[in-house]
Amino acid sequence: EQYGTDALRFALSMGTSPGNDIKLTQSRLEAGRNFANKLWNATRFVVRSIEPERTDVKIQWSLLPVEDRWILSRLNRTIASVSSLMEDFQFGEALRQIYDFLWGEFCDWYIEIAKIRLRSGVKEALSPVPVLVYVLEASLRLLHPYMPFITEELWQNLRNRLPQDWQKTESIMVAAYPVADEAAIDPQAERIMESIIEIIHSIRNARAQCKVESSRWIEAQIYAGKFEPAITPYSQVIQTLARAKPVTVSDSR
Repeated sequence: EQYGTDALRFALSMGTSPGNDIKLTQSRLEAGRNFANKLWNATRFVVRSIEPERTDVKIQWSLLPVEDRWILSRLNRTIASVSSLMEDFQFGEALRQIYDFLWGEFCDWYIEIAKIRLRSGVKEALSPVPVLVYVLEASLRLLHPYMPFITEELWQNLRNRLPQDWQKTESIMVAAYPVADEAAIDPQAERIMESIIEIIHSIRNARAQCKVESSRWIEAQIYAGKFEPAITPYSQVIQTLARAKPVTVSDSR
């Protein structure tokens, strides 16, 4: 009653392996509850980001920026890996990979970058909303066998906010399980985003080591080498997420 059924299912599945006992601790239950809260907040953000006048959430694949191609690539890699693990009955590892993707990549990075784009007033054709909807909806279906109650609730909230012809099925329980699209896997986008994330981590670590106050802006000079043309457009993202201003990107020292 304190943590909920889905949190219990998460605690019993996360990191387990066939034939081994687990110790059901309060910390495991709290981790399940925290994950459910993270999903709830992410879905609330996506639903609120859908413009009232929007009638189409189809992805314009030819116009996608690097971060969109990255999250779609990571989603499809995760789907492929999870499907393979489930076929081998490695359900605990499959859940861990879903958790790492949703929390560590979709929520912590893609949503934060999407917020910056939405605040800047991007044109509808360049809006992150279609990708936000696509990735969230597929992720909820991917997670549904483990946490059926919250995924159904969130899926219905998303469905009710979208055009009527978006989803024909009435419940996530009868929606098709995700299948990986190899054409969406983009190693180049993954390399670029990994570099941007590493840069932000490095600036944050430097701030922590030097005990810089969180409210204080610091200057950042980035020597990106061959990645300079790809990273320069993300100076605003680095500035916002690392709290660094000005941000200077060059190809050499």
